[in-house]
Amino acid sequence: MLSALTTGCSSGSGGDDSPSDLMAAVRHVSIAGAKGTQVSYLDAARVRSLEKGGSQRFRTVGQAGSPLLTGYRFNAHGYGLDPAMIDTDVTNGTAGHWQGSFDAGRVTAKLKAGGFARHTWRGETVWTKEGVTLRVAKDEISFGYSGKDLSAVRPAKGKSVADDPDYRALGDCLGDVYRADFGGKNAKDAVRLSATGQLAKSATETSGVICALTDGKRTAERAADRLKSVIDRRAPRYDGAKVTVLTGDSPGVKVTVPDRAGDKRAGRLLTSDVDLQLALSDL
Repeated sequence: MLSALTTGCSSGSGGDDSPSDLMAAVRHVSIAGAKGTQVSYLDAARVRSLEKGGSQRFRTVGQAGSPLLTGYRFNAHGYGLDPAMIDTDVTNGTAGHWQGSFDAGRVTAKLKAGGFARHTWRGETVWTKEGVTLRVAKDEISFGYSGKDLSAVRPAKGKSVADDPDYRALGDCLGDVYRADFGGKNAKDAVRLSATGQLAKSATETSGVICALTDGKRTAERAADRLKSVIDRRAPRYDGAKVTVLTGDSPGVKVTVPDRAGDKRAGRLLTSDVDLQLALSDL
């Protein structure tokens, strides 16, 4: 069955000025550097907590997907880095920022031995080699890779996507996600910014959420109708889905879909069932 409702949505935090974990993480992403680029967030520490007891449900959407770990130019393990060290992973295209616990001395020694050259960038020590640049500290690592420099993930004060009202509105809409993937923002499109998030009350009770900001109330209502049409047409695939029209300062639409009890992997809105995203792509 399909549930639908209308609710207000603003870029505020309901009286609590403290940022969500998502917004606190994406403050490391530059507004300028995010133009036309997908921005992703992963609470890796939370995923590890959910996986206690041997759950395999998060092996697809719960893995750090930073290009520095998956690219062929950089052997992360060879330089003393491991995904288990990462608590929060944010990527801005091919640049990224990790927060966690790192042996900075060991990592920098291995970088030096591996041919990385030491430089100063904006007063900070960085290491570069063959298009890869890293800044290493005991609690965070920033990197630029394949054409993206560190400015993409080390923005000036007030210049991060967390300072952008649209990203903040999407953050409010997504809620307490352990993962979020934002599409590139284009103010001229009917859907100017959208994101797909992953929610988990427990290892077995998970769902996906899509939030999209539109150019006005009418477009939001049209988007909601289109989502409902897809949900009805594909029944029972999206049983339990809830479509919400967002009003107020940031009109848009939200759809939440529970993962199915028999799914071996969480995150189907991101990995397989993409009909709803496609429905919003040509409004």
